[in-house]
Amino acid sequence: MAIRTGEAATHHALASDSRQALLAALRRRRRPIDAAQAGAAVGLNRNTARVHLEVLVAAGLVSRRLEKRRVRGRPRVLYEAARRTARSSGEGLAGAGYRDLARLLAGQIAESTDVRSQAFRAGARWASALEARPLPARPLSSGEAVAAATELLDELGFEPELDPTTDPGRILLHHCPFAEVAREHRSVICGVHLGMLEAAFERFDASVVVDGLDSFVEDDPLLCVVRLGDKGALRQSPRRRRR
Repeated sequence: MAIRTGEAATHHALASDSRQALLAALRRRRRPIDAAQAGAAVGLNRNTARVHLEVLVAAGLVSRRLEKRRVRGRPRVLYEAARRTARSSGEGLAGAGYRDLARLLAGQIAESTDVRSQAFRAGARWASALEARPLPARPLSSGEAVAAATELLDELGFEPELDPTTDPGRILLHHCPFAEVAREHRSVICGVHLGMLEAAFERFDASVVVDGLDSFVEDDPLLCVVRLGDKGALRQSPRRRRR
């Protein structure tokens, strides 16, 4: 995992399904809302939602401010998802430089005789470079592993959202820092991302693993889906996982 200030608080915040749902709801709204509105969006009462929102604020994932009112009365406390920086969103000259480099490297891998394996190995090496912080000696629970993966994807700018309707679940990716390059070299870029994710889950040593990556399920707005599965069930399944 990448080291950053407040990482323990972030990991704690994303370990809760309710807080993940609230963060996703705020990102979908794209405007500040109060605790009652946020709670209603995910099926929580106002007080419970406020407690969870404050945890997200402490982790730096959500910002909080008072409503500006022109009439008398107590202003509401409004919450919104923290804005991604230019560094994480790939904006500006530095972002353009990284995209050009990614395009160059993707083109080189695309010329190899085994594109899938080369991309997958590159992703595994990327995961090793990202995971600088040692994990607990014990294996992570499924929830902890998914939370850690979601945190990693959020740090990298993929705007992840855990899909609560499936078990063990899917991680929905609403942004790709390399979308432009992926449209030109999808097998390379998506293969690198899949290799990175599989290597990360291997390190988590949990019962949940990556079952596959469905890229560009939707293009506008962008949606890619990381499919998760049970390690034991996948080992027994005769079908080959789709990459």
